[in-house]
Amino acid sequence: MTTTPSTETKAGRLLAALRDDILSGRLAPGDPVDEVATAQGHEVSRTPVREALRALTSEGLLVPGPRRQLRVVDVSPEHRREVTSLRVALECTAAESACEHRTDDDLDRLRGLVSRQRREAKGGDVAAFLEADEAFHRALAEAAGMPTLLRLLDQLGAFVRLARLGQPTPQRHMVALAREHDHLVDLLEAGDGPALEAALAEHIRSTALRD
Repeated sequence: MTTTPSTETKAGRLLAALRDDILSGRLAPGDPVDEVATAQGHEVSRTPVREALRALTSEGLLVPGPRRQLRVVDVSPEHRREVTSLRVALECTAAESACEHRTDDDLDRLRGLVSRQRREAKGGDVAAFLEADEAFHRALAEAAGMPTLLRLLDQLGAFVRLARLGQPTPQRHMVALAREHDHLVDLLEAGDGPALEAALAEHIRSTALRD
C-alpha cells in the first residue's frame, strides 16, 4: 500500500496541488501527466514528483496509458454506475446507526448545510453548492460514528466529484436537492432508520441520473 506523503513535504504539497487540478478539471480526463514536465512546471526535483504520482495512482486518479505513460482517469458510464452503487451501499449502511447516535449538534449542522445550499442555489453558485452538498453527505455519515466507513467515503468522494465534472447543474436541480436533504434530516431527527435508508438510496440514485 502506498503511503500518502505528509502535506509538510514537497511531495505532499505537490500531491495536493495535482489532486486539486484533477478534481477541478484543470487536468482533464485522459490528460497525460509527465514526470519531467511536472517537475519543471512545479520547480521541484523528480523525487517528490515520483512520490506524488505514486500516491495518485494508488488513489486511482492516475492510470497507466500507452507506453507506460500516466494519464488522468476517465470516469466512464460504467464507472459512474459503480460509484453510485458504492455510495448507496456505504451511506445507507450508516443510516440506521446515525438514527441511533445522532445528536442535536449533528442535526443543527445538517440544517445549517441545507440552509447554505439554498443560499448558494439562489445565488447560482454551483461550485459552492456542490461543496455544501459534499459536506452534507459527509456530516450525515459522521453522525453514525463509524470512522472506518467515513474514511472509505472520503476515498470514494474523489470519484463522485470527477463524475460531476462537465455535468450541468441547473438551479431547479439545486433547489430539489436541498429539499430532499431537508427530508433526510427530518427522518434522521425522527429516528426512522429504515425510512432514512430508503430515502437516502433513492436520493443518491436519482442524483446520479440527474448528474
